[in-house]
Amino acid sequence: MTAPNPPSPFAAELAAALHAAAGAAELILARGGAANVRHKGRADLVTEVDEAAERLITERLLAAFPADRVVGEEFSSSQIHSGRRWYVDPVDGTTNFVHGHPFVCVSIALWDDDGPAAAVIHAPLLGEVYHAVRGGGAFRNGEPIGVSAVDAPSGALLATGFPFKAGKGDLDAYMRLVADAIRATHDIRRDGSAALDLAMVASGRVDGYFEIGLAPWDCAAGMLLVTEAGGRVSGWPGDEGLPLHTGRVLATNGRIHDWLAELTGAHVGGL
Repeated sequence: MTAPNPPSPFAAELAAALHAAAGAAELILARGGAANVRHKGRADLVTEVDEAAERLITERLLAAFPADRVVGEEFSSSQIHSGRRWYVDPVDGTTNFVHGHPFVCVSIALWDDDGPAAAVIHAPLLGEVYHAVRGGGAFRNGEPIGVSAVDAPSGALLATGFPFKAGKGDLDAYMRLVADAIRATHDIRRDGSAALDLAMVASGRVDGYFEIGLAPWDCAAGMLLVTEAGGRVSGWPGDEGLPLHTGRVLATNGRIHDWLAELTGAHVGGL
């Protein structure tokens, strides 16, 4: 008889993250305040739902773990990269949300000084909830997920996002990279949510993902999902810091990682 797996040391944290994400997902589905849009910058939108969801998530996380810190997209005055901290994106894909496009999610991740510990990505309009804890595998709606077995770029489907925010990279140069990636693969998807792009890698729906100009809350949860699903996450060639700090992420099923690093490395100087 096989012994049951021991409970995760982060079971309480995962439960708190799932509870917080579910509350924020209800706000997204209700869409109250979705039409009240402010512009933080060109094509960088925020709604009343973003702000209400982040307040709810923060309240629920700190009620469970009052000594922890929360780094959220809307209200954090500084980024924190040490100790126990929660990276929160209350509505990843706000532009999608404003337009009624379903690729919208809540992204919550706990990190400590050993790296990512627990992660939840809740996509209410898709009816999908992803979660992972360190050393415990990755799951979608409670079922285990894993990365794809594609081992050749010619058979790969990739995902990316565009550097549309000022100061996040040269768009024209980036599109030359995208063009080369399209020529070498089956195709590329641009879904407008970094967290969901990473979840798609973890679940084997796409084989690789690359992007620049990300904030920690964009990728903190998805990075754990990918590694727990058997994939690989790294920075771009030449990066000295972690992707969480540099905002430049490569995530793949592992089999095409070296190729994707070589491809992006050929363009990195122009970005």
